Amino acid sequence: MNITWNKRQLELRERFREVATDLVAVGSDARDRDASFDRELWKELAAADFWRLQVPTGAGGLGKDGWDWLAAMEGLSLGARDLGFLMSVASHSGLIRLLLTAGTPEQQHRWLPGLTSGEVAATGSTEESGGSDIRGLSTRAVPTADGGFVLNGAKAHITNAPVADVVMLAARTDTEPGAFELSLFVTRTDVDGVGSGPGEDLLGLRTSPTGPIAFRDVRVDADAVIGGVGEGLTRLYNTLAYDRILFGIIVGSSLEAQLEPLVRQLETRHAFGAPLSAQQYMQEKVVSLTMAVEGSRALAYRSFGQLEDQHDGYSLSASVTKLFASTGLVGSGLDLVQAFGHSGYESGSAVERNLRDSVAFKIAAGTDEMQKKNIFNHVRRAYRSGELAPGSRGSGT
Repeated sequence: MNITWNKRQLELRERFREVATDLVAVGSDARDRDASFDRELWKELAAADFWRLQVPTGAGGLGKDGWDWLAAMEGLSLGARDLGFLMSVASHSGLIRLLLTAGTPEQQHRWLPGLTSGEVAATGSTEESGGSDIRGLSTRAVPTADGGFVLNGAKAHITNAPVADVVMLAARTDTEPGAFELSLFVTRTDVDGVGSGPGEDLLGLRTSPTGPIAFRDVRVDADAVIGGVGEGLTRLYNTLAYDRILFGIIVGSSLEAQLEPLVRQLETRHAFGAPLSAQQYMQEKVVSLTMAVEGSRALAYRSFGQLEDQHDGYSLSASVTKLFASTGLVGSGLDLVQAFGHSGYESGSAVERNLRDSVAFKIAAGTDEMQKKNIFNHVRRAYRSGELAPGSRGSGT
């Protein structure tokens, strides 16, 4: 597939790189130090029409497609200097995409205007006992006589939860013993029975508010269900794959922004009578970072193309993308500390902060171990069905 941005997409990429540089990067160090989320900054991003790009004109958007928004996201990631803020952006975008791909026209008109103009969304699937195990969820949605549902349960470690105006949650709707049926619901957080706890004090991603959110006898109408009752597992897997693909975009661009400072450091810092760039071990750090940039980005493009086409291999590709990107981000974070030495290890430096933030990418949207499990299971199924035989795999798998 062609993964080269067209002229319109390049303009969007550059526009939102400038938006990120002028708005997001400014003050990011202070936000990290204070562990704060800047809602005014969030509103300014909305005012720049970032969220409206891929929303149809009939629902108040600009009518661009998913690739256009991905180009804008790449630009935002290139200029932001704030992995926490980008994590919040990725989480918010998951609900918007879910509404665009699975929501009814009525649901889109109800929720999208707020979500594209400054409201904050959270996606609630993780629970304290289950972690990445989707089938271990215990949150329940019990049908009522009027066709609605009553929600009960608690979600943990949810990105944006402490500041969210709207939340999508995954809840079980099965009724038979031993059965498992999942449905996705959307509700406002200011209704009776919804409560969010204080933000967690995290090692990294301190600009992305994360915490618990609980549901106690929360009543919702039938139109709170997105994608149909019992269809939540497929929709949730689709949303998680989308998150993992965005990690590839975020990592690729965030590391690209680190490339110039790294090379400058190696060219200007001397040891033993020569610049560090003359040392093969230091050259390898530039090579490794460049491979992480190019690989993360290329895998994300490929995975997104498969997701858009609903190709059977999109889940596998998304897991490969996320695992490759998180590994590259942490590895490059360590390399940058080595290249910058003591100054890169100082608390509050861009290099130190990047390393702290990078660790979370090995946990969020499914741990690295879960990605490996998913990849292995895909390959084993392909083996058992004979798809691994020479010549049996097409170029799109």
